[in-house]
Formats: sequence, C-alpha cells, structure tokens
Amino acid sequence: MNKVELLGGKEVLYTEHLDNGLDIYMIPNDKVQNFYITLNVKYGSIYTSYKCNNKVTNNPKGIAHYLEHLMFNMDGEDPFEYFSTLGSSVNAFTSNNITCYEVFANSKFKENLSYLLKFVYTPYFTKELVNKERGIITEEIKMYEDDPSTALFHKLYQNILINDEHRYLISGTKEDIKNIKHDDIKNIYDTFYHPKNMFLIITGNFNPEESVAITNEFMKNINFNSYLNPKINSKEEPFKINNEYTEYEMNVVKDKVITGFKIPKKNFKSLKLSPIMLKLYFKIIMGINYGSTSLLNEEMKSNGIINKSIGLRLTELDDYYLMNFFTETDYPDYFINRIKEVFNNISITKEDLNRKIKSSISSYIWLFDDIESLNLTMQDSIIDYDMFITDIVSIYKSLNIDTAKKVINCLNKYLVSSNVIKPKTDKSA
Repeated sequence: MNKVELLGGKEVLYTEHLDNGLDIYMIPNDKVQNFYITLNVKYGSIYTSYKCNNKVTNNPKGIAHYLEHLMFNMDGEDPFEYFSTLGSSVNAFTSNNITCYEVFANSKFKENLSYLLKFVYTPYFTKELVNKERGIITEEIKMYEDDPSTALFHKLYQNILINDEHRYLISGTKEDIKNIKHDDIKNIYDTFYHPKNMFLIITGNFNPEESVAITNEFMKNINFNSYLNPKINSKEEPFKINNEYTEYEMNVVKDKVITGFKIPKKNFKSLKLSPIMLKLYFKIIMGINYGSTSLLNEEMKSNGIINKSIGLRLTELDDYYLMNFFTETDYPDYFINRIKEVFNNISITKEDLNRKIKSSISSYIWLFDDIESLNLTMQDSIIDYDMFITDIVSIYKSLNIDTAKKVINCLNKYLVSSNVIKPKTDKSA
C-alpha cells in the first residue's frame, strides 16, 4: 500500500492498486464518527459512442443513467432495504463523465463496503426489469424537464454547443430511452463496469488496511472478463454557437438568467501551463472579478439587482472551456450586459492574487474535515487528471501575477450566449 503525506503530514492518502485493476484511494479521519464510500465508473452520459476491437457501438442518449437505475435490482434482494437495516444511506448518481455508487454510514464498515461491492459487481438484468424501469425513468425525466435550474443550463448548452454531447440531458429524453434495450444495457456493463475502468474512494473513520483486505476478499470470488479497453468517439466541436440569446417561461417567481462564454483551449497553448494550474488561475481570476467579495457582486447587491451572489461554473470540454455565470434577478438584461462588460475588462492585482491564494489554500485545508466534499473532490481530480492531485498547496503557491495577466490576455477570443427563464404570464389577465 502506498502512503502519501498531505498538508505537512496532517493528512495521509493511502492508495492500493489491486491485481484486477481496481484503484483504491483512502483518506482516513478519526475526528469523525462516520464514513463515506464511493465506487465509481469512468463512464457518464456523454460517452454514447465507443470503439472496441475495431467495432463502433452507438447507444441511445441516457443509457448511463438508465444502467445506474437498473444496478439496484438484484435477484431476490433489495440493496435499499439491506442498507436500511444497517442504518446506512445508499444512493447513486450519473454525471457527464462518471457514474457513482455511494454509501454513507457510521457503523458496520465491513458490511457496508462488502455489500456495495456485491450489488455493483453482481448485476441482474432481465428484459422485464429493463422495460419496467422505463416508466420510472420517464417520470424522472419529466421532473428534470420541469426543473428550472436544470432547464437553465440545458438550454444554454443547446445554445452554445453544436455537436458536443454536453448539450443533451444526462437522463436523455423520453424519446431517447424508448430505444434502450436489454442487450444495450448488458453491453455497456460488460464494456465499462470493469475494475480497470473503476475506482473506489473511502473517506472518514475507517482502517485503510481493513478496507483493502475486505475488497480483496470479495474480489477473489469474482471472475472478470478481459478488459475491452473501449475508446470513446467524440465529435468535433466547431467554434460557433446556435443562438446568442433565448428566453422562455416556466414556473419561477423571479427571472433565472445565465451567460456562458465558449473559450477555445488553444488560446492558452503558448502559456504551456498544466491543466490543473490553468484551472486554478481561472478559479482565482473569476473569483476576484465575479465572486462573493468582488466589486461587481457588491455593486449588484447594493443596487438591488441580485439578492444572492453570482453563481460561477467552469465546464471543460475536449477543445473548449465553458465559463458560466448565473443568478436570479428582476433585471436580466442589466445582469447580462454587466457580466459581458466585466469579462471584457477583467483585471487582477498582485494583492488580489495573493489574497485569493491564501483563502483558496485555507478552503482546501478545511475540505479535509468534510468527508463527503473531500470524496467528491477526489472523484473530480481522478476523472480529470487520472490521479488525485496531492501537491495542490504548492501549486497554489507557485501562481504568480505575471502569468495571471497572460492568462487574462488569452481570454480575448470567445463566443457568448445567454438564456433567460421568465415567470409565466397570467393569460387570463
């Protein structure tokens, strides 16, 4: 087992690579009573087309989420019921690039970990179950389609993306899932749910040695087929957008608005920065100009434009970064215009940079006391960089004002789109 000291030895990351290919990442914390386990698959909603053994397979959209639902079916057993008897909470989620099965508990560690491994690695699919689940997922899709926050981002991505799979709902549409069949589900499981394409993360109060022993004991009874090593087929995304602005009505009390910037990655190629370092510069620069303590945020709050701080989200695509700014406001046009004005005049001082570096390091240190947020942060790091970044503090400390200004200068080529959801008008008035 490998052991890496973090934060000057105050925290420790334990890692283990099993013979079957599964990677285990563990950060214990004896100051808490509970533990959080996630078993993760490097497969999400955007991976609908892949190639194995020179054969290309195209699947309906929403299949990753559909499979996630079906994993909770077992032959004569109910995982939800079992975990309930343990006093544990079990759930799962699918995002664009990952499927995660999670357990949160404060006792019976061996039972929780063993059963999580059991229900994920002993699938039970029948045509009847696949068809039965279709109705349940259809109702869930209706819920997503009626959710303003989901709709806000979904429509923006449809505006700003031409081919990239991020423009589609993670769940797929009701029409998409009509085309999902039993054989499709089985092929996805056999192709992607292999230890070499998965990883286990454990945070909280537990023993790392015991965790590896439990996992190895379970795995010796499972015969895995050879890993097919699928290659994801991605579509080329052009530097253009579908719409600069869209507006429609839903059941909201106040206008929900989002503005997104589509920025080519090649803008930053000459800087020769690592992906993690570039993202940290983005985080700091956007935080200074749009964050809760920014002049823009204070201006909008004091003028009654917004009540809550401006939301920020960075999405990384194959060839682009999407920077999104969103809020609720009675003045969407003003919000959109100010977001664009500030983006065209982004600035940073050495004092701003150093202040943000210190606050970011402080937030990172506090992260280790939140076992759920830490676990999810580790997920993101492993998906993005194929490893958990252990020297994040030293990377933060290496950031400098000259490079920060060069990053800002590279933000000069972009496309922008906005989406506004307005309250429904009273047609009877």
